[in-house]
Amino acid sequence: MFKFLKKTVKGITKKFERPAKEKKEPKKRKLFSNKVSEKDLKNFKLELVKANVSFDVAERIVDKLKDKEKKRVKEVLRNELYNLVEQKEFDFSKFIKNKIKEQSFCTILFFGFNGSGKTTTIAKIGSLMLKQKIPVVFAAGDTFRAAAIEQISTHAEKLGIDIVKHQYRGDPAAVVFDARKHAETINGVVLADTAGRLHSDKNLIEELNKIVRINKPDMKILVLDSLTGNDILEQIEKFGETGFDALILTKVDVNEKGGSILSVKQKTKKPILFLGTGQEYKDLEKFDSEKIIKKILE
Repeated sequence: MFKFLKKTVKGITKKFERPAKEKKEPKKRKLFSNKVSEKDLKNFKLELVKANVSFDVAERIVDKLKDKEKKRVKEVLRNELYNLVEQKEFDFSKFIKNKIKEQSFCTILFFGFNGSGKTTTIAKIGSLMLKQKIPVVFAAGDTFRAAAIEQISTHAEKLGIDIVKHQYRGDPAAVVFDARKHAETINGVVLADTAGRLHSDKNLIEELNKIVRINKPDMKILVLDSLTGNDILEQIEKFGETGFDALILTKVDVNEKGGSILSVKQKTKKPILFLGTGQEYKDLEKFDSEKIIKKILE
């Protein structure tokens, strides 16, 4: 996880960690500079971009190192990386429980790009809810693909979760509406799937807006594939037109570069709730800023 980004950051910190015996420079090296050079900064920025850090974020990080003493590089980097990924703690389960207490149900809508791992993420969230004794119902809102209905139905059967589904090519908004009605009877939460839509597909985006308009979900979660690279920023911008309240990043366990997580946090102030770290239902890790920084720096 984050192997390339970690290697890049470690490369520049190690470069300026001098052994104690070298702290005092020989008199003949009067021109020795204890500041990070422009060449080193330029190379570091290039490596950050290669690690899928957006150019703007890479430039921000490098700017923080300008005119800094070499011995302070690690400290400055740690502070800046933390500033990039820090967020207020959000208790997802408590939010759902409070909504159910207030109105006898809670509706969570998931959307995102094709292949982002959205349906699997919904199954993981469903498993988490069951462990916390929260009744769950799945809404098979991706009616554009018969295979999608079958996929979420399979997860529902494995987990023992109720599911509401309509026929192939049915109205997704109606599926979510019916699931919400069912959730009211069990005092539970609706986890609603939607079609994996291309962010450039206007018709599908309009369909998503219709689902939101009719069902007024309590939370809208954008699921992003962390392996996407800088295209992930374009997705955030496009789906921002519909509006989302939080994010989940998937496939983090196989994300060797890792820079996209820095870019995402800089692009939007919405909280990252979880990181997908595998294919099992248990492979859902709560986002932890301190833990992320530790993975990158140590």
